Amino acid sequence: MAQLTLRTLLAYIDDTLKPALARQLGAKVAESDLAKELIERIKKVTRRRGLQTPAAAGDHDGVSDPNTVAEYLSDTLESEQVTRLEETCLQSDAHLADVAACHQILTLILTEPVRVPPRARERMYQLVPPPASVRNRRRGKTLPVGGVVPEARERAEPDDADHALLLGLGRYSAGSVLKRLGLLGAVLGLSVLLGVAVLMALPHQPPEPPETDRKVTYVGAPAQAGGPTPATEPAPKPPEPDPGTIAPPPKPKEPDPGTIAPPPKPKEGGQDLVKRVAPPRPARAVLGKVEGVNVIALTRADDEPAWLRLDPAGEAGVTGNDQVLALPGYKADVQLDTGVKVHLWGNVPELLPVRLLEARVRFHAPERKVDGKGEDFDADITLLAGRIYVSTSRPAGGRVRVRFAGEVWDITLADAKSEAVVEVKTAFDPGTPFAREGGQKPRVDALFAVVRGTAGLAAPERFKTFDKITAPAAVAWDSKGGTISDPKPVEPGNQYYDRFQLVGSDQGKQVQKALTDMAGRLTDRAGVKVMLAEVLTEQPDPGRVVAVQVAVYAQAAIVFGAAGDELKPLIDLLGDELRGYARVAVVNALAAWIAQAPGNTALLGQQLDAKFRGDGEAEIILRLLRGSVSPAKPDPTDLDRLVGFLTHPSVAVRELALWNLINFVDQTAPRTPGMVADVAVATGPGYEKFVKAWRVRVEEIKNRPPPKK
Repeated sequence: MAQLTLRTLLAYIDDTLKPALARQLGAKVAESDLAKELIERIKKVTRRRGLQTPAAAGDHDGVSDPNTVAEYLSDTLESEQVTRLEETCLQSDAHLADVAACHQILTLILTEPVRVPPRARERMYQLVPPPASVRNRRRGKTLPVGGVVPEARERAEPDDADHALLLGLGRYSAGSVLKRLGLLGAVLGLSVLLGVAVLMALPHQPPEPPETDRKVTYVGAPAQAGGPTPATEPAPKPPEPDPGTIAPPPKPKEPDPGTIAPPPKPKEGGQDLVKRVAPPRPARAVLGKVEGVNVIALTRADDEPAWLRLDPAGEAGVTGNDQVLALPGYKADVQLDTGVKVHLWGNVPELLPVRLLEARVRFHAPERKVDGKGEDFDADITLLAGRIYVSTSRPAGGRVRVRFAGEVWDITLADAKSEAVVEVKTAFDPGTPFAREGGQKPRVDALFAVVRGTAGLAAPERFKTFDKITAPAAVAWDSKGGTISDPKPVEPGNQYYDRFQLVGSDQGKQVQKALTDMAGRLTDRAGVKVMLAEVLTEQPDPGRVVAVQVAVYAQAAIVFGAAGDELKPLIDLLGDELRGYARVAVVNALAAWIAQAPGNTALLGQQLDAKFRGDGEAEIILRLLRGSVSPAKPDPTDLDRLVGFLTHPSVAVRELALWNLINFVDQTAPRTPGMVADVAVATGPGYEKFVKAWRVRVEEIKNRPPPKK
């Protein structure tokens, strides 16, 4: 069994372990957060520039000695010294980089054999006079001066330019005449055999049987040898299948539409290991209608120029495969024609401080059985972002298919009193490597909870089925592990899944007032963009703080298409020195938005490049929006860089630096006097005291002892 040590981790990273040990160690690494953090740290320190060689002095004397490192990598070091060396590497980036780099170099040297290039060999022959310099001369019977007979060149050298094309065979030109004739004969023989095989495979008309007065009635029985055929009456045609064949297996019983069928068993040979779910049906028929009062629910087809409001009083319905959007903070009900009701649950951080804003879905025409084949569903939904609640008005219950992030969940509602909730949150893990395009994908977290009655959940592509989950209980999934947890009961009094949060604070009341005001101002069905622009460009007003924040979240939700023109008002507010509340809302909105689609980071980068020219300001903003420091293991260099950004010339960079420090470095900072300031005024003794306070706090974080294993 492989032990999870620094040496085995280095061997695991450099791929020098045996396959069985590598699988065992990989499973342990997947279960250990400390091991994953150490692997990331090893990769980071070995690529860091300017990292000096550790000096053999002080407490590390002996640990930095090359012989000690060599004995450690060769597994010949004493156990006490091994413990001391590993502890030193965990505390010092320089020592860790030294040991890891030595392991990498040794791996390359020991696994890559040295070969002499053909051109170098040719130059060596030119260094000696003839006849020794003639490569193709006939060999003598005497040994050369060195006493070693040169290797015959019947096969191509591995470093020969044509070696890969010869597939391990000798050169045709290097053989004798007999070899060439033998090869030609073998090719002709294979051609003849191939032609005979093709002729035999062609269909031929069977010979006509001889005419007789009687027909043989022994179907499936062997013919009798000799003698005339018995004179019997022709037998009636037997029913299919032929008695001489094996009867087909009975057709499996169709599952009850009200229950979840068990996942199919995997077949031998690695084929059809999962039940593949068909993609959504492309039909664009009207599937239902939106309901609600003072609600802004929008819809948009992929080829339409603008978002259109789904007015409950209007005639427009919800069309299949079009995006349906409940703006942040709004709660809208979509009543489908099949009896299923889908509640789109929008949120703003001022109501519930979680990574949930708008609710964005696509409704598809549900699958129905045809000639007894397929499955019956009452709704087929793709949840792009946010939270939805599903219920049905049918006493017999219903089935709802929910798709998200490449996953498929089938929900079975037991009756009309049952209700379930599904939410999807997408965000980049802070501290992960940054890339405008490609790079590491964001993390997706999904939750399924039964809030009323009972419901079943099945993941057909993951062989996971829960036939009956009784409220209140929840199931979790994330893209990092890829596994679905078992149902866990929700603690009594937990209001996280409540449809309507209790709003008792003044700020909550202001949010509700702002939502009602925006819904009343949106009189033009296609005028949401104009309405939001009016709110975002109005003069600063202390009584309109929450209204501007809600409009910022809504503006980020309606960004659509490859142009990204809807991002421009948000970028302008990011550099606004008068409205700090708007800057903070823009940071929260953009940080959530860039993780929603693979190309969002690059799209925002194009808009930032047009706004901020020079000094790499756009690149800094993108990095900070993704979260530039890991909360679990902050890098000291990243911490110092964040504090340095508090004095950056750009107010946008200063705001993002403070946002990173509060969210990922010290979430208790807002409760400490002097740790929060208006970064628009970056001068004066008060601001200098604020920056100094963060420097002191960062030093405390860098000097705290590492967590115990």
